[in-house]
Amino acid sequence: MAEKNSSQLAHAHEITRIPVGTEIRAAFLFSEKDVRIDGTFTGDIITSGKLIIGETGYLCGNICCKNADIYGRIDGDVIIGDTLMLQSTCIFKGLLQAHKLSVESGARFNGTCKIITQEEYKKMEEEFRGTSPETEDTQKSDSKK
Repeated sequence: MAEKNSSQLAHAHEITRIPVGTEIRAAFLFSEKDVRIDGTFTGDIITSGKLIIGETGYLCGNICCKNADIYGRIDGDVIIGDTLMLQSTCIFKGLLQAHKLSVESGARFNGTCKIITQEEYKKMEEEFRGTSPETEDTQKSDSKK
């Protein structure tokens, strides 16, 4: 039993990181774990975990995730299943759809915001997953059979 608990603890701290000085372009990131961006990411992200954009982070693209804390900059459309926290250093430009929203004093928001239900999020998440390159590749291989 102790081995299982230590294994679970090890997995609890797994995170996908894009550090300062790293730039990823025209990408699609799919992760079951948390994601932290301190560099530059251009593309789409879907994660079942939490997305954190650090103060030096910049994301240009679309996001679908359960929770997010934004300290840096985002240009794009964002779908959040639970809570989005826009921190005081955040610069957000785009369409935001979230179940809950927290905006710290000093955060800059230029866009449209819609508060959604959990059911709406689940439907949007399915649609978002359906447009991923991974899903399109699977559909193409299935149609060749």
